Amino acid sequence: MRKIHLWISLVVGLLVWGAYFVHFVQGVRSGDLSDLVWWFVAALVVAALAEAAATGLIARLFRRRARVLDEGPTLSAALKAGHVALMLLVGLILLTALILALSSVFGWSLDLAAPRGQVIAANLLLALVVVAELVRAALTLALMPRR
Repeated sequence: MRKIHLWISLVVGLLVWGAYFVHFVQGVRSGDLSDLVWWFVAALVVAALAEAAATGLIARLFRRRARVLDEGPTLSAALKAGHVALMLLVGLILLTALILALSSVFGWSLDLAAPRGQVIAANLLLALVVVAELVRAALTLALMPRR
């Protein structure tokens, strides 16, 4: 069940957040980010409901065939993937901080005080979290023992 949930999380995350960030990039290009907060709320709700519904359905359909996984290797895979995802997130945040610091050194204005700059910064931070979570799910699947 854990593997199935990870696959569901990975696929739903890629589809929902992929669609959200495509809309975000289109909004940045067109200069209209006014409805982005509603797209974010919708993406969050759709991701949570889709994961819950798909996981519940799969659990119900396969409850008789479920087998207990060996917790040692499975837990080890989850811990390793979680550590890699955390380090990736820390690295991405540090890289973002470096870019912000260097932009001030070179006199570049990222205009984070304006509403558009704040929306872009918020979405950049959201993208860092989404990437780290997708990496965690994919790496956990890759490291889990095959049966």
